[in-house]
Amino acid sequence: SIKMRPDDRMSLALRHAVLASIMGLRNGLHYGVKIRAPHSLVMKFLFSFNKPVKENIIAIIKMSFAHARNLGVFVLIYKAILGALRVLQLGSRGPLTSAPGTPAAGWHALLAGWIGGYLVWANHNGVNEQIMFYLLSRVLVALFKVLAAQGVRPFSGVTFKQTYPFLTAGVWAVVMWLFECHPKTLQYSLEASMDYLYHDSNAWTAGLSSFSPSAGTVAVVGAMLWMKRRNVMELLDLAAKV
Repeated sequence: SIKMRPDDRMSLALRHAVLASIMGLRNGLHYGVKIRAPHSLVMKFLFSFNKPVKENIIAIIKMSFAHARNLGVFVLIYKAILGALRVLQLGSRGPLTSAPGTPAAGWHALLAGWIGGYLVWANHNGVNEQIMFYLLSRVLVALFKVLAAQGVRPFSGVTFKQTYPFLTAGVWAVVMWLFECHPKTLQYSLEASMDYLYHDSNAWTAGLSSFSPSAGTVAVVGAMLWMKRRNVMELLDLAAKV
């Protein structure tokens, strides 16, 4: 086989880094719109249905753009930094065993993620905050699993499945306490959802019609009753998979 010269390897690595960064930008834009647009549409329908349609459409477009732009730029920066560090490692004749487009060393991912996170997501707004909280819970659970896999006590002594009932009960206990006693400390969309569930249900100004289910509820429950018509009681078992 023909042995590739170091300059050729660096040239190929640089070319791949540029193309992978551009592709990452494209995928980030696509995924951001794909995720945010339906979510914003549902939230506006639920909590802003009394506002003008044009105003809601403009808000949906703005939030979808912000999510897509930030995600796309973050992927671009992250991939570009990984590529640059990979080229530097090749130039220093360091060991290189990972595939192109992936970190040449574990700390490369940390550094690229930190720089991209600071440059893109550090601005405190509704979209960025929601994404950060979405990641935070998953990061904490994943870190506990890493500690368990490495034999660190007490994480290695139990499985996530064993601790899950206590974890979820604790989360619900704390969030309900915060909602009832310190509601303004919660994220706005969460507070609005909980207001609808727990406080709006304290009044029924329309009389008996207030208790009538929505068309969507009737459609979903009716469909499930039809699908489970031979064993309807299964629908009442909270531990069973629907």
